Amino acid sequence: MNLVLHNNWWFGMIQDFLLKYLGATVGVILIIEPFFSGNLRPDTSTLGRAEMLSNLRYHTSVIMSLFQSLGTLSISSRRLNRLSGYADRIHELIVISREHSVVHDDASIQNNASRNYFSEANYIAFAGVKVVTPTGNVLVENLNLRVESGSNLLITGPNGSGKSSLFRVLGGLWPLVSGYIVKPGIESDLNKEIFYVPQKPYMAVGTLRDQLVYPVTENDETEPLTHSGMVELLKNVDLEYLLERYLLEEEINWGDELSLGEQQRLGMARLFYHKPKFAILDECTSAVTTDMEERFCAKVRAMGTSCITISHRPALVAFHDMVLSLDGEGGWDVQHKRKDSYISAEGGSNMFMSSEETHRRGDAMAVHRAFASTRKDSAFSNSKGHSYVMETIKTSPALDQKVSLSVFPHLQKAPRALPSRVATMFKVLVPRLLDKQGAQLFAVALLVVSRTWISDRIASLNGTSIKYVLEQDKAAFIRLTGISILQSAASSFVAQSLRYLTAKLALGWRVSLTQHLLKNYLRKNAFYKVFHMSGRNIDADQRITHDVEKLTIDLSRLVTGMVKPLVDILWFTWRMKLLTGQRGVAILYAYMLLGLGFLRSVTPEFGDLASKEQQHEGTFRFMHARLRTHAESIAFFGGGAREKVMVDSKFKDLLDHSEILLKKKWLFGILDEFITKQLPHNVTWGLSLLYALGHKGDRALTSTQGELAHTLRFLASVVSQSFLAFGDILELHRKYLELSGGINRIFEMEELLDVAQNDVPLPESLSSYQRNDPFDEDVISFSDVDIITPEQKFLARQLTCDIVPRKSLLVTGPNGSGKSSVFRVLRGLWPIVSGRIIKPCQNINEWAGPGRGVFYIPQKPYTCLGTLRDQIIYPLSREEAERRSLKMIRHGENSDASMLLDSHLRTILENVKLVYLLQREEGGWDADVNWEDILSLGEQQRLGMARLFFHHPKFGILDECTNATSVEVEEHLYRLANEMGITVVTTSQRPALIPFHSFELRLIDGEGKWELRSIQQL
Repeated sequence: MNLVLHNNWWFGMIQDFLLKYLGATVGVILIIEPFFSGNLRPDTSTLGRAEMLSNLRYHTSVIMSLFQSLGTLSISSRRLNRLSGYADRIHELIVISREHSVVHDDASIQNNASRNYFSEANYIAFAGVKVVTPTGNVLVENLNLRVESGSNLLITGPNGSGKSSLFRVLGGLWPLVSGYIVKPGIESDLNKEIFYVPQKPYMAVGTLRDQLVYPVTENDETEPLTHSGMVELLKNVDLEYLLERYLLEEEINWGDELSLGEQQRLGMARLFYHKPKFAILDECTSAVTTDMEERFCAKVRAMGTSCITISHRPALVAFHDMVLSLDGEGGWDVQHKRKDSYISAEGGSNMFMSSEETHRRGDAMAVHRAFASTRKDSAFSNSKGHSYVMETIKTSPALDQKVSLSVFPHLQKAPRALPSRVATMFKVLVPRLLDKQGAQLFAVALLVVSRTWISDRIASLNGTSIKYVLEQDKAAFIRLTGISILQSAASSFVAQSLRYLTAKLALGWRVSLTQHLLKNYLRKNAFYKVFHMSGRNIDADQRITHDVEKLTIDLSRLVTGMVKPLVDILWFTWRMKLLTGQRGVAILYAYMLLGLGFLRSVTPEFGDLASKEQQHEGTFRFMHARLRTHAESIAFFGGGAREKVMVDSKFKDLLDHSEILLKKKWLFGILDEFITKQLPHNVTWGLSLLYALGHKGDRALTSTQGELAHTLRFLASVVSQSFLAFGDILELHRKYLELSGGINRIFEMEELLDVAQNDVPLPESLSSYQRNDPFDEDVISFSDVDIITPEQKFLARQLTCDIVPRKSLLVTGPNGSGKSSVFRVLRGLWPIVSGRIIKPCQNINEWAGPGRGVFYIPQKPYTCLGTLRDQIIYPLSREEAERRSLKMIRHGENSDASMLLDSHLRTILENVKLVYLLQREEGGWDADVNWEDILSLGEQQRLGMARLFFHHPKFGILDECTNATSVEVEEHLYRLANEMGITVVTTSQRPALIPFHSFELRLIDGEGKWELRSIQQL
């Protein structure tokens, strides 16, 4: 940005000199030259000279208008050059969209011609199908498979083996490289005959009804969903309480409101509404209880819908007729059900046949054996047949009606008045007058004074030029032209330097304000608290990026605009007093004050209007960001039309508000233009007449006439500059009102961030507790802790339990009962409203060695921007991780820290069975790709476990972070954690994990009841 500003400065200076200021000098020559010779040369009479002044004024207006037009064209060309960058980006987007549209249309024609897709069938068939990723990896080779209507297919295989990729080819999201597909419906896309239910269902922003009928809009419903129909659908998935919790017409971002299990059950209800012939179920029951999963399978079967299911639960074999096993390297195998067993009927030529099996083949064989050994009588039971006994050792206390319930404290702070926020803002922007920003402000003020002095000299030269015309002194006029050229060069330098410094000032202020916000935004999880604990819709991304940029640019222009009119008014008032005396000054100021008072009385609330406009802009941007995040799910649903309706709705809200704002600006602009620019001409004439009537001297003399013409010309310039300054002051008031909206939005968030840095004030008896030397703690202890949501929902009452090393805890309960909420309180994301918690340190740094602290792994691990190495060592940097490796392995200072780190990380990848990523991704450890798009959810979860093993904490908090992996891999990962001495606290719906824990904390109903049970292995 500094380079762009520098280039604009020197180019603009040359352009202004040649086309604006030097052009003005040339214009003066063109205006006045005919009056030295030719038919416009004045005669010696007073009347003749008066006629010459009239012609001179007319010529001045015509030629200066011409040069202003040329200058405007020049400026427009420069602006077009600046806009070309935006135009190129938009044109690139349009071209890509057209190319994809044409390719899609051509592909449809080619597919129909080459019979790659057959439509309107009553079954789904793959014949010789090859599945290849966009990066060229072959996942499935020569697949031949037929799923009849009424049959059910289960697809298994290790993570990244191509299970979801097969659906992408079926849905037309990926091209069909070879073979052909037969399917119901029309064309290659998914449609109402084939419905897709992903692991994390896409939740549209809208009403509860919108979620059930998605992607159908209300106008396109063939069978309108009635209220009783909604109740029935929600009862099928135990979500009828949502009708009591939310208003029917309330538009909500359901992805933030519901737990993953609740979202999955809402996705099931959506499937029951659409009743398709085939349902594609992509791990869509991984976060629900086995009871709900069984009910769902039975309901789908009774509905007559055929299922194509991806799952890592062998128990689901009992509900399917066929099992397709993939190995991720092209091989596949199909097993058909024969009574209570499965017989391998056909398979790919290379399925499990390599003598030197890769890690992925080994995973595939483990999954294959687990599914092959499953029988119907083992449905929804532990595949390994572990035996254990549970004994209740503690339960939640009975509710005491006399004791008041705890209240979740929101981030609250009384909003400060606008002047206080402005003062805070300037403390951030200009902390010291002698720093860089203060020096730039001083330079701006100096340049403004210089520009005012130059404007005064130019006004004097204009008057002097007329004097020389009347005196017919051509030599003096030529000297005056030379002086004017020098002043033009000075003007071009000052004007462009002022623009350059203003832009630099805005850039520096943006840096200061952004750093000030980010300092608190990214500390103590304030970003989470602002989103989830403020009770308000805080679009932080919009405020930190777009709003800060707009505010600093407008503020720098406001400061420049504030200094200039003040200097101009003081300077030209003094000059006017010398010409017209106190009476002229009084007339000028009386008009200015009356005009200012009138305009202020009719000025709209531009501050509130601007704030609301930025809010609409943020919402519109959020809709597009959400569309990008959930692009694949929306494409599977065929939800483009539904998304367009929602995006158009938000865009219409923005347009409607913008039209209101433009209309108010238009009406106010008419009055502003009339009072500050047009009507002052009449005042100028009056002041000129006042001066002329008071002028003493023999007007028959040429010298007197020249002096009078010079003074009148100079007076007109002085009055014009005074009124321009007056208009700028009125414009400053409007700009300040508009700026106030942006200031309020940014510093509203700044106040919330400031509150988030402090612990929520609670009564002393309810305060939380943590040791000063937390590394020495060997326990996580909850003592009478109330778990309450920001919506004041009571999840667990006086929770009391201790987690000691080697005694892992399993947290269970129905969806929405508060399992993840316990972890939020433990991590400090939610305040401890009552009771106490003792816990080890949860900060990860290079000095926190193995066996210390607490580390958290969510269900969908965060994949940061960076290399494969960065994914495992996050949140440490590479240098910090290398120093930690040297410390852990205890090698000398001369050891190659980078090699030690990579060797250690490779061992971890081998343990989580992801070592193939080093060969698959070009660049190995230094491969820098969008990992969220490259890796399957199961691979991301295993990478999250690799992160846990690298940091090697004392306690690992695992929030259903292995539910997208196979049972074999899941048990392997838990065994590794146990061998490393990591005590885990797990939320899971899988019974297979019970043997890896010593205690179970069951949240019974999500209304406060819980029980703690011991797990005894038999």
